[in-house]
Amino acid sequence: MIKLFERSDCPFCWKVRLVLAELGLPWESEPTALGEKHPSVLALSPAATVPVLVDGDLVLWESAVIVEYLNARYSDGRLLPADPVGQARSRQWQVYSDRVVGPALRDLVFEKRAGPPETWDEERIHASQQQWQACLDYLERHWGASPTFDLASCALAARAGVAEAYGAAIPERFPVLRRWYVSVKARPSWQVAYPASFIGIE
Repeated sequence: MIKLFERSDCPFCWKVRLVLAELGLPWESEPTALGEKHPSVLALSPAATVPVLVDGDLVLWESAVIVEYLNARYSDGRLLPADPVGQARSRQWQVYSDRVVGPALRDLVFEKRAGPPETWDEERIHASQQQWQACLDYLERHWGASPTFDLASCALAARAGVAEAYGAAIPERFPVLRRWYVSVKARPSWQVAYPASFIGIE
């Protein structure tokens, strides 16, 4: 059986779980804690970060590579468009999620999970929220939600889920993205992959 070393609320891990659930694949979760130097992760991944997926003799430790592998190995490739242009665009949006949306949300999440509200740096939170809004504006205008649920959708859904958990849900002024997010949350895979908990949130 596939084994996934992960942290439940990590959006990179959440993305992988969404793909596993979409493809109907069983997996064994090996939980890790924030900041933990898990001995197996250290042994398996030169990056020493999660997610790490073990499938037989194969070890993969980059979320984008993991989801591409799962989609190619265990399905008809349905989580990527069939044509090369569509595939390139989907991959580009996944990179946008990882390299732009993730950093935009970082301070919001880090502040709110670091301690009680009276210790939060409100300026950092506000700046992070503004960056998140800029990402949403760009996505609303240029992505507009994929017509099919693909790998990019999994990546962006996990980011939107983290944002919502920490008080930054998609506002009404982004109607296309809001409709998309509602449809994502109605998918069975969302229920299966949803984090057991979020650090700093009761």
